[in-house]
Amino acid sequence: MNRRQFILTSGASLILPSFSYAGTGDWPVIREWDKNEFNKYSKWVENVYDVKRNGSGKQKTAKFDRLILDDEMNLLNQKSFLESGNNQVSESDAKLFRALCHCGSFPELMFSYFSYRRGLPGVVSKIKPRKGGDIRYSLGNHPVAHIDSVSFDGTFRDYLQNTITGSDNEYNFVSGNFRTAPDLEGTESVPISLDRNFLKPGSICYNANGHVLVVGKIDDSGEVHFLDSHPDHSITFNQSLSAIPRIKENEDGVRGFERCYDGFRNPRLVKIENGKGVYFSNEEMIEYGFSIEQYKLMKKINDGLLEEKSFPSLVKNRLRTKRENPLEFLERSTDELKEMFLEREQFVQEAWKEVLRNGPITFPNESNSENIYQANGRWETWSSPSSDIDRRNKYHYILTTLEDAIDDFPSSERYVYDTGNKVELIQEIHSRKNSLFNEAGINYVSSNGNVYHLSLSEIEKRLYNLSFDPNHAPELRWGAPENSQEREGMVMLRTPLKSGGSLSTLESYDKEEILRFNLTRQSTPTSLNPGDNANRKQYQTIDEMLSGKLNLIKPNL
Repeated sequence: MNRRQFILTSGASLILPSFSYAGTGDWPVIREWDKNEFNKYSKWVENVYDVKRNGSGKQKTAKFDRLILDDEMNLLNQKSFLESGNNQVSESDAKLFRALCHCGSFPELMFSYFSYRRGLPGVVSKIKPRKGGDIRYSLGNHPVAHIDSVSFDGTFRDYLQNTITGSDNEYNFVSGNFRTAPDLEGTESVPISLDRNFLKPGSICYNANGHVLVVGKIDDSGEVHFLDSHPDHSITFNQSLSAIPRIKENEDGVRGFERCYDGFRNPRLVKIENGKGVYFSNEEMIEYGFSIEQYKLMKKINDGLLEEKSFPSLVKNRLRTKRENPLEFLERSTDELKEMFLEREQFVQEAWKEVLRNGPITFPNESNSENIYQANGRWETWSSPSSDIDRRNKYHYILTTLEDAIDDFPSSERYVYDTGNKVELIQEIHSRKNSLFNEAGINYVSSNGNVYHLSLSEIEKRLYNLSFDPNHAPELRWGAPENSQEREGMVMLRTPLKSGGSLSTLESYDKEEILRFNLTRQSTPTSLNPGDNANRKQYQTIDEMLSGKLNLIKPNL
């Protein structure tokens, strides 16, 4: 039997049978997955996050192709980090990574690229649901087949296209690939303990409403910062634990943890057996954090048995290495919120150009196969209902964290204070918040070419008026008030409906109002009939929360 020597990261060597490699030999396996390799993957991802967050304008907006080719962002381009490994991909293949990238595929593309460059085996599963047609929302998602890099006959490019796009025109790697029960074998990922030994950059966060993020960094306060991709192939860096305000425990009390999909997961590692790449078993993944702890703890939160009242507070308490100053939290979070709106303005302008160039985009209403959050084609790419929810949740997360800090005063295991007086604390937060929100903001270009400045204080007032509909002019995308100067000369286009017919600009804007109140992505069909949508009360503002806290104190002074 022919044999090949495989060099391990420890420097030791292991003799294993030779395997059938890709036809061009561009993915030879020279290492095996172990803790050292996973930690190296974590370091690689964290560096991508750090450079994206703190780098140049081009690095901040870099999509996957630029990420790969940027020597500062991509440590694998540095010989000292790569050591021995496989060649850099071509510019053409780098562009393929960009074209394939969206929130569901982004974690897998990151993991596959690292595996390829380091000479580690890779596997991707094909998922089918037990019930429901769209695997992004279906029940009982389970693996039915696997494609592995060791036995795959083709180039690295072929491997990417087969695993992410699919060769049978019915398979595509999406967020539903992470929607798998904890006890299944052969899945893409496994849930993990809320422990810094396991939850680290490179870990995955799955929101069962249809979104996936990659952990980019964990700060000393326990805050988790994410890399996040979108349908327009952009990769952003300003999401935090506000992106997953809750996770589901078992819904019916009968099926154990079968429906526990959400939360933090680690990619399942790969080994070589019988000339193929195969996934580590659940038992083997225990060493890498495999656990159902999150779902048990969430049940305790829901039952009122823990001091934590939300999933984000639970995560931060488990990961925290030092107490957090609420004013420093406010400053950091305000900057992140500003960046999220700057990203939005760039997206709004690109969407408006797309509509002017190629015509209005159909609103996916009254459809069992898609809705405003998960659709196909141009609506999926150019609308913003999901990312607008993320921005509203970010704002509310700032509010609830500040509220917790005030409620914990003066003695807290989570927060450290600069004052010994609660009234002064509230007043300091209020003054600093207004100063930060007045200073930070965005400029947007209206449909008639005028430039308007919106501070965060102004955006705060319009938070539930920002239109997600790409057929609306930038003025409405930014919630320009009725009869305002901003709306003068506004270009108006009709919004075509999937159910037939169309609505004028202002008709559609008014009918979509109730949908702008949503704080979670919906999996049900989208209706514009007010009777089909529950009335959702808007959250109070930060200023209203602070005023309420002061009013509770004053009678006792």
